[in-house]
Amino acid sequence: MKKILVPMLECGAGHKMPALAVKESLERLYPGSYQVDVVDFAKAVGAERDDRSIKWAWDYGLAHPFWAKLGYRLQNGLWPLAMLWPEYMYPEFKKKATEFVDSYHPDLIFSTNFFSSTMSAVARGRLGIPSEVISYVTDPFDAYGWWIDRRLDFICVASDIAAMQLRARHFPEEKVRILPFPIHRKFFDSKEDPAMLRKRLGLRDGVPTILTSEGGQGIGRISGFVLKLHERDFPCNIISVCGKNEQLRTELETVAGSRHSATNLIPLGFVDNMNELLGVADLCVAKAGASTTFEALLKGVPIVFASWATYSEKPNVDFCVERGIGWFTPEFESFSRILTRLFEDGDLAKARQRLASLQLHSGSDDVARFLHERLETRG
Repeated sequence: MKKILVPMLECGAGHKMPALAVKESLERLYPGSYQVDVVDFAKAVGAERDDRSIKWAWDYGLAHPFWAKLGYRLQNGLWPLAMLWPEYMYPEFKKKATEFVDSYHPDLIFSTNFFSSTMSAVARGRLGIPSEVISYVTDPFDAYGWWIDRRLDFICVASDIAAMQLRARHFPEEKVRILPFPIHRKFFDSKEDPAMLRKRLGLRDGVPTILTSEGGQGIGRISGFVLKLHERDFPCNIISVCGKNEQLRTELETVAGSRHSATNLIPLGFVDNMNELLGVADLCVAKAGASTTFEALLKGVPIVFASWATYSEKPNVDFCVERGIGWFTPEFESFSRILTRLFEDGDLAKARQRLASLQLHSGSDDVARFLHERLETRG
């Protein structure tokens, strides 16, 4: 059985979920052919200090968007010099990643994170092994500097826009593949009947249901919008997914229990059934991360963006706004006006029709077939 190593960094779910989606496709399409291991790379190899450093920087950027955007500008503007950062600022990660790859003996490495891609390419070069290293850019419309490592055998992207950025930086045309964004198959299946889920959650009938998410880390401004809707008695259900932010969940639970409101507030922690929650939602309110965006769109749920963390996320907002299937409302008053338009003026139904006409689909099977092709090509 051939072995496919899938390294990523679990900074939120943006790199993990596409990796798991491709793993599921490989195992379903080619049963018994591959051992596929998705690993939180820095943590898995034992580079604990570098793992903490990278994840702290991401959490800090979410909480302080100015610094996230400045960091993006610097690494993108200083490319290719910026490629020295992941390789030389994390020596423990580089050393232990090489040892890990040497002991794992992969037939192919497929990475969904730029740091993991570079560390894998470094390890392959140091060890002199023939395994290909293939990267998938999990920012659908932005292949920015850190993704573009010329040592990679292939870079897969989700759009022509991202492919053009690779070509502009002279990444070889023959090593670029355009494959739709991978979403896990479970997003198209539900274990729980929607009516039973509505009952279990305590959703009220006769009012719209809004699903809110600030990503796996639960950091952002959406909770402030939720609190104001509750204070103003906006008639709706709000399923508020707080991710790993237990302090936020506790705060929302306290508010929900403190007074009766026309806003039926249901705080949740980290969940593994976003597919089912989207299935009972009329509207999604989220940060503009790629996974959350495409999960909502593929479930046919229009989306309101309250923020975007870095410039790589802004094209996700533009894609939805330009097609009339999403809106950007960075402050509460504009958010409140959009809700009125959607629920009272009928704009939500029109957005759903436009979304259905796009005929979006998950690319997880496409990516799996490409990886299989590469392994078969190399014998």
